[in-house]
Amino acid sequence: MQKFRGAISFVTVLCMVFSFCACGNSNTTLSSSTEKSPDAGSAAASAQSGSQETTKDLSGAKYILKAGHVLSTEHPYQSGLEKLDELLNERTNGEVRVEIYPSSQLGNERDLFEGCQLGTVDLALGATAPLANFIEGFTVFDLPYLFASKDEAYKALDGEWGKNKMDTLESVDMIGLAFWECGYFDVINSNRSIKEIKDYDGLSIRVMENNVFMATMSALGINPVPMAWSEVFTSIQNGTVDGTSNPIATIYSSNIHTIAKYFTIANMIYSPTPLIMSKATYDSLPAEYQQILRDAAQEVALYERSLVSDMEDTALVEMEKAGTEIIKFDDTQIAEMKKLMQEKVWPQFIGSSVEQNDIDQIQSIIGG
Repeated sequence: MQKFRGAISFVTVLCMVFSFCACGNSNTTLSSSTEKSPDAGSAAASAQSGSQETTKDLSGAKYILKAGHVLSTEHPYQSGLEKLDELLNERTNGEVRVEIYPSSQLGNERDLFEGCQLGTVDLALGATAPLANFIEGFTVFDLPYLFASKDEAYKALDGEWGKNKMDTLESVDMIGLAFWECGYFDVINSNRSIKEIKDYDGLSIRVMENNVFMATMSALGINPVPMAWSEVFTSIQNGTVDGTSNPIATIYSSNIHTIAKYFTIANMIYSPTPLIMSKATYDSLPAEYQQILRDAAQEVALYERSLVSDMEDTALVEMEKAGTEIIKFDDTQIAEMKKLMQEKVWPQFIGSSVEQNDIDQIQSIIGG
């Protein structure tokens, strides 16, 4: 039986800086995690996910695809991957299955993409920001106020332009299957209300290790602090940072709102989430299964996006019930934010890591 296994060894990473080793038994849950989820229930979430993988019957599978993401089992990423497994199970008569490792068990998002390159991770869900470290053209997705709405984003992502962007990943030994979703990045903090643009000034906010995100925060007078997701919850708790910039579903499913009570919705950066596959794994699948996988990934993209939207609606209600102050910038404030970002942030990247041609094509597609 051919199985796709391999786990990033935490001990090896610490001791040898960068190394990967394969798991021998594909029906055994990964025994050691590289990182823990930042939310208060991370240990329980990891235990729960491990239990799910242990009890899932994969004995009839010919191809077992190991999939990783950094968020908790409560996030739509998990439900999306479970749906993908369900569809593959049905459409391949049980020969292709997905084994899911949430809560950073296989490493942070950069680790996951690196694992896909090396063939030690089969499927990875992660933001475009860390992916841009592997292929610069993905930097365009991180520009603040690139898309005014999700519908605008879908027009670009689900069409020929988005497909062409995904195809460029083959040059770095990855296959882009579909654009799933994380949502709009905004700022939640434990320090004060953000009711006007000037209120951001002086905050210390965690961001992903990405130059566009850091430049966006700096343009608002924020001190950006690059940090792995697994460190965020504790860092806000102990005051290392005032808060974090993340989408609503991520904040809610990771319980960030329980330690940071001030959340302002300004729709800063829309974050698609590419579902990435190892090219080595993909190439070893029969052509029939490759197509089934691509079709299923696209189908689940619509399902996962709907879950994100539903969770956003629920989250805002529940966050307010829990005492979170939620402020929504009005159209005038958002227009001011967009103008500020296009003047201060966009020129730093367009013409270098972002091609003007991509901007032109997006604006043509969305009618901007």
